[in-house]
Amino acid sequence: MLREYRPSWFFPDLAAGVTLGAVMVPVGLAFGDLAGLPLAGLYAAMLPLLVYVFFGSSRQLIIGPDATMAAIVAVSIAPLAEGDVVRLAMLAGMLAVLIGLVCIFGSFLRLGFMADFLAKPVIVGFMHGLAFVIFTGQLPKILGIQGGGDTTLSQLVTVCRGFGAANGVTLTIGAACVTIILVCRHWFPRIPGQIVALLLALLAVLYLELERYGVSVVGEIPRGLPTFHLPIPSLADLQTLIPIAFAAALVAFSDTVVTARGFASRNRYQVDANQEMFALGIANIGSGLTQGIPVSGSGSRTAVAESTGSRTQVTSLVAAVAVGCVMLFLTPYLYHLPEAALGGILVAAAYNLCEFGEFRRMWRFRGAGFFGALLTFAGVVGIGVMQGIALGILYSLVLVLKALSFPDDAILGRNAEGEFHDLKRYPEAREIPGLILYRFSGPLFFANCGQFRSRVEGFLDAIQEPVKAVILDASGVINIDLAACELLSEIHEGLKNRGTRLEVANLRDFVKEQIFRGWEGSQDEPSLFFKDLNAAVEAVERV
Repeated sequence: MLREYRPSWFFPDLAAGVTLGAVMVPVGLAFGDLAGLPLAGLYAAMLPLLVYVFFGSSRQLIIGPDATMAAIVAVSIAPLAEGDVVRLAMLAGMLAVLIGLVCIFGSFLRLGFMADFLAKPVIVGFMHGLAFVIFTGQLPKILGIQGGGDTTLSQLVTVCRGFGAANGVTLTIGAACVTIILVCRHWFPRIPGQIVALLLALLAVLYLELERYGVSVVGEIPRGLPTFHLPIPSLADLQTLIPIAFAAALVAFSDTVVTARGFASRNRYQVDANQEMFALGIANIGSGLTQGIPVSGSGSRTAVAESTGSRTQVTSLVAAVAVGCVMLFLTPYLYHLPEAALGGILVAAAYNLCEFGEFRRMWRFRGAGFFGALLTFAGVVGIGVMQGIALGILYSLVLVLKALSFPDDAILGRNAEGEFHDLKRYPEAREIPGLILYRFSGPLFFANCGQFRSRVEGFLDAIQEPVKAVILDASGVINIDLAACELLSEIHEGLKNRGTRLEVANLRDFVKEQIFRGWEGSQDEPSLFFKDLNAAVEAVERV
């Protein structure tokens, strides 16, 4: 980056970094507050940014605390602390370290492809479920009432019961902050809505003395930079944190790579998924060792940096320094920041996670994806964040296994031009008397051998006239295992006993080599294999 750095980029990077640093202060406070550790959100906005500069492959991606990681801490980690803030800080820091170790280990194993593992319906359902969890958790702050409840649904019930006691001034502040942020995001994207909302809320409390009307404020924020601290959990805590760390690492890495790739594509450069995994791991370890919460890539803050002229990761350096300056010199000015403003920032962030049109798209494309998104959403809201992710991944695996076990297949016919097509989709194609032309598309392996056998036997039983040959169009067979080789041998012998030939056409060289290794004697019968369907049909017609 430094070798290619142009002097003309410095002032745009500087301006973008200052703006980004100003945005990360209220956002860091809000996400930290969501996790139950307001300062931890600010601490996570410093060292991780610096670390990513040296290890990340994206020129623009901004690393830091975000709604997803903060919500995971709030929902999955906070209950373990049982109200002990010191213990919560230790557990959150340890979770960040574990996430970092998982990512680093994954980068050494070249597992960058895991970014594509979370299916679209799972991501959509998870994000909307997370948005609902965040929204419900912030309602007591925005309404100025007492919250409570162990689950999201119980929290919502508590809010509904206490709605009549809502503080009108607090509600006005929270609603105004949400409105300002969303209006700026939609119509004035170059204006940082979070900063505008924070400043206006702060000034309103100061000059209108709104604390007299029951408006809660953040209060004193300790001045100074974070110190290095190694979180040391008990063995029981470690056993609880490890599975959460694996799930959180997958979510954080997927979100990070998707964001990095999106901005890289728009600006015509490439990112290395494995390098991104490594950088995210180092950043999380840095956050955990400096009393921060887990971090990931932030699409909204990356967009803020880009819209204000960011060209390189110098922006991150400047932003980290800006946040550090706030922590050293400006924390007394945040004393009167209303809690409702932080709640409003989080509600706006939750809304930004939602793309309601995606549900409509999935419903129109395929109902299975829509159902998967709803299942993940219901799991996140009704059971828990990690459990919701697990449900979504399990559902995705079921869909994958179903697709592999029941791949697309077709009986082929020939049209007037001599081309072969699916009889169901091309009515002009006609069956060739005495022949079954069967196309199987997908890997042929143990999980679908039964389906393959059933289909072939079903076609044979359905034809009244004698069958001269069954011709397999293997153009779509991309792989084959030993069980499938044995199946082909059994089908070959069974057909031979009834006076019918088995022929295989359009076989890939790699698959053919596998068949020769797994099907003993197949090399001794060259009449089994043909380069295309025409050659196979002609061979039968010549007999």
